[in-house]
Amino acid sequence: MDLATGRRVRQFFRERFGGGGPPERLFFASGRVNLLGAHVDYHGGPVLPVAVDRGVFVAARVRADRRLRAVSLDFPGAHDFDLDAPPNAAAAGFAAYPLGICVTLEEGGARLRGLDLAFGGTVPPGAGMSSSAAILVATATAIAETQGIALPPLERGRLAHRAETRFVGVRCGIMDQFASALGRAGHALWLDCKDQSHDYVALPSERMSFMMLDSMTRRELAGGSFNRRVDESTGALAKIRRTAPGATCLRDVTSAQLEAARGDLTDVEWKRARHVVGEVARVQRARALLAAGELLEFGSLMGQSHQSSRHLYEVSTDRLDALHELSVDHPDCYGARLTGAGFGGCALAVVRRGCEESFQAHVVEGFARRFGLSPAVHPIGFGGAPLEVADA
Repeated sequence: MDLATGRRVRQFFRERFGGGGPPERLFFASGRVNLLGAHVDYHGGPVLPVAVDRGVFVAARVRADRRLRAVSLDFPGAHDFDLDAPPNAAAAGFAAYPLGICVTLEEGGARLRGLDLAFGGTVPPGAGMSSSAAILVATATAIAETQGIALPPLERGRLAHRAETRFVGVRCGIMDQFASALGRAGHALWLDCKDQSHDYVALPSERMSFMMLDSMTRRELAGGSFNRRVDESTGALAKIRRTAPGATCLRDVTSAQLEAARGDLTDVEWKRARHVVGEVARVQRARALLAAGELLEFGSLMGQSHQSSRHLYEVSTDRLDALHELSVDHPDCYGARLTGAGFGGCALAVVRRGCEESFQAHVVEGFARRFGLSPAVHPIGFGGAPLEVADA
């Protein structure tokens, strides 16, 4: 956690909202990387995300009225809403995320006091590390702690997911919000997105480092390509269920059932469903490999996931493909794949501990030679559960 950023957020809060009244309180929620499980969370599949030490700070102070005021170091503009007559998400800019938490809580019966909120993060927006989920979970944590609302970690994840899907309009699964709300340092989160059961897998951190590789391309997910993938894959499920009525989501579909339905599917629907069915099988295998510390075999599954995301789900880019190829070409890289939803953002590499500098130089040099610009390549550490920060 970068406490210097936390101090900047505190100072920014005081500059924008003044120092009168009760002191502001500072909270932090982690972003995440997903080791395996690309685009399966909204199909009920299992995933293996890890909370990281980069995330979002929010300074918060309760108001005496029902105004919600929000500013950010990372986004322009200042937003001021009346919680008795909130705008829709399209009119709220970045503040749709904290506003969505408030609206969703009130739909569930809460009656909130107003808030002044100032945000600042160490997760680049649009990089594939779930900055939006971190904003949502940080807001939920701040509201719970400042207004005395009982929100245990699992419910914070559920609340954040409802806010992002029902209010903001991103048709995502539960992985990002749950990874931020339920993170545990030094562990991957095993999350079954069908029944929300979860467990933790200890990582052999003495042998491995995570390297984040930024393609220097950002993307937006609320609509467009992401939601089109949702439509294509759910369309495939509807046709598969004609011969496999017991399948409630694509996670339930077997390879044999997919093959039996192939003649009913368009080429695009076949590719989307084939990716999901294969990715679910990869994640099931990966859990045991990761728990046993079998990093080479685990890395091989990461490579298969990237290629499936590239060719079947078609969410990769030339730059992400180059980062993957350069990574696996290094002798001390166990595996690499795009992380997040794709369409830009970052790739993740798992590298032998102690070899980070050599790996970084190799990837930066090769990427610059190919594209004429240097990617941001850096190690990332483990994060944990959302918390209040008193020492920033």
